[in-house]
Amino acid sequence: MKTLNKNVELEDHLQIQVPAETKYDLRLKALNSRESIRMVVLKALQAYGVIVPIEAICDRRKKH
Repeated sequence: MKTLNKNVELEDHLQIQVPAETKYDLRLKALNSRESIRMVVLKALQAYGVIVPIEAICDRRKKH
């Protein structure tokens, strides 16, 4: 497995289709928590018991 440094692994792309109402709810949760949809999903996966490195749960959007 390739790594960028000792702590951060390269990420892999995952694309899924969800019902429109699910995406809408994810957007609302992201908006209300001021997080990206990616962060909301990663936190939900972690709560479900899926291994998610803590350093992966971050907002990758550029801040100006």
